[in-house]
This record gives sequence, structure tokens and C-alpha cells, in this order.
Amino acid sequence: MMYRSIRENTIRKAYGHEFATLFALISIGIVVATTIDAVHEVLFLKDIYDFNAITQIFVKTVSNLVVALTIFELALVIDSELSTPHPTDATRFTNESLRRGVPRFIATVACALALEGLILIIKYNSEGAYDRIYIAIAVILSSAALVGALALFLKLHKPEQA
Repeated sequence: MMYRSIRENTIRKAYGHEFATLFALISIGIVVATTIDAVHEVLFLKDIYDFNAITQIFVKTVSNLVVALTIFELALVIDSELSTPHPTDATRFTNESLRRGVPRFIATVACALALEGLILIIKYNSEGAYDRIYIAIAVILSSAALVGALALFLKLHKPEQA
């Protein structure tokens, strides 16, 4: 029984670190690719005073960086939760893991959604596409619903008394 527990902890740690590293590398790749793409587009811009082109470059860059941040946060959650040793009380470990990891990740995703909504409003406003603003509003409302769901989760998922 003890051998099985040790083996499961070793596998858990190894896969936890591998997945965290994979997601961190993907995040770094997105940042590097976005930076290279943004610099390339700015350098080869036909008209330096074209506000719509500059706005498009800005919107795409910020959008990709928000995605990279969310993926990096996922890597941090995976590393902190999957690479920790597995205690004997699996239910307690699951509850502690949820209480620590889920709020941080959900908050990051909610912030990313809110930023995406604001970026979409800027984009549609600069393009004059006022008929598509409802998409940005839906994204912002989704972010608000996610924050509300997180608040409900935290209210209902109180820490256990020792």
C-alpha cells in the first residue's frame, strides 16, 4: 500500500511538472510570436497615420497577450496543485485544491474576458461597426456572470474547520 502511494505521488509530480512546463512554454511561444508579428506589422505599415491599422495591430496584440497570460496562469495552477504530494485524505486534498486553485484561475479568466470585451468595443468603435457592439457587451456580461459564479462558489465552498 505504501509503495503504491509513493508511486502515485512520483507519477503525479512528474506529470504535474510536465504539463505545467508545456503550458508555460506555449504561453512563452504566444508572447514571442505576438511580439514578432506586432513588430513586423508596424515596420511594414504602409501608412503610419492609418488609425484603423494601428488599432487592429494593438487589438490583436493585446488579445494574444491576454490568452498567453491565461495559459500561464493555468500552468501555475497545474504546477502548484498536481505536483504537490498527495495526502492520505483524498477528499480533504480535493477540497483544499479546489479552494486554492479554482478562484485564482477563474479570476484570471474573468479578467481576460473583460479585457477582450473592452478591446472589442474599441475595435468595433474604430471600425464604425456599431451593429456588432452587442458581441462585446455579451463578452463583458459573460465575464460578470463568471465573477458572480466565482463568488457563489466561494460562498458555498467554505473551508473545513479543523
